[in-house]
Amino acid sequence: MAFDLTEFAEKIGGDMMKAQTLSAGMKPGVFPGLPIADYLRLAAFSASVASDLVDFCPRAAFHSSYLNNSPREADDTAASDAGTIAHAILLEGSTDGVAVIDPNDHPAEKTGAIPAGWTNKSIRAARDAARAAGKIPVLADAMGRIEAMVDSGHAFIESLRDTEPAVWQMFQPGDGESELTCVWDDDGTLCRMRPDRINPERTVIVDLKFTALSAEPDAFSRGPMARHRISAAFYRRGCQQLFGTSPDYLFLVIENSAPFLCSLVGVDPTGFQIGGEKVAYALNEWRRCLASGEWPGYPTRVCYPETPIWEQNRWQEKLGVECDAQGIPYSIDKLFERKRESA
Repeated sequence: MAFDLTEFAEKIGGDMMKAQTLSAGMKPGVFPGLPIADYLRLAAFSASVASDLVDFCPRAAFHSSYLNNSPREADDTAASDAGTIAHAILLEGSTDGVAVIDPNDHPAEKTGAIPAGWTNKSIRAARDAARAAGKIPVLADAMGRIEAMVDSGHAFIESLRDTEPAVWQMFQPGDGESELTCVWDDDGTLCRMRPDRINPERTVIVDLKFTALSAEPDAFSRGPMARHRISAAFYRRGCQQLFGTSPDYLFLVIENSAPFLCSLVGVDPTGFQIGGEKVAYALNEWRRCLASGEWPGYPTRVCYPETPIWEQNRWQEKLGVECDAQGIPYSIDKLFERKRESA
């Protein structure tokens, strides 16, 4: 569905100029087709800001939020660009925002050598021209890997027809929406979210994650899941406010190197509980900082983080002392030897 600026203007009070600039945010509602650039300009609290506040500090959250008016560097690394392109192809079937650049079209002026990457004046000029036109530049061979990654994602989704039919169904034409902008009022705080894919009943959200690490479910859960659980709880909170549902939240994880393995990882009840507590904490801290105008950074005193048990165990093993999970030697004799040595 195309974005209707007139309808959007009506939803925010009939102010077309306000709709065009999006400088003052918007009223709660659902806005299909809103361009991602406009979504990112919305003056609203988001899951990423909540994560920064919980994982880092209020000052970091301020810097990543709409309150920071200073220019921020665009995330145009190769990995980020590849993820953005793969998202667009897999979720929307579109390559409109992509400029594929073939190094063979940009030989070195003097030697005629074909550049390896963005390594000569001609190919860098093509890259910069693409960005100026609002497109993501990508080298031809990198585009081939992205397409292979997306093909693997499509094949994995098709394999879910019998094992996870609800997830398979929501990726069929007309049975789900991608990049749906949702805005709600959370006790006076305007919040925003943009699910990668959500079913018509608003009971399942799929979050697409491309990773250079392992997509194996246990490995993924030991990695970035702590931060992702905040996003899951935040999006569930938004669905509760807007739709009256508490959706399942699933990560479709795709490795970005061959053979481009995929997995489907869900958030368990404990994850939602902890994530929800973190979201509530983040919102309270956000409101407190807004009211005070103070955005503290890290502590200004010496901190003494506890040395983790695994590090203690590893050192004891190197010394030849076998330990259990709590760092206690298996041999009682060695335990008393250590105590005598320390006396």
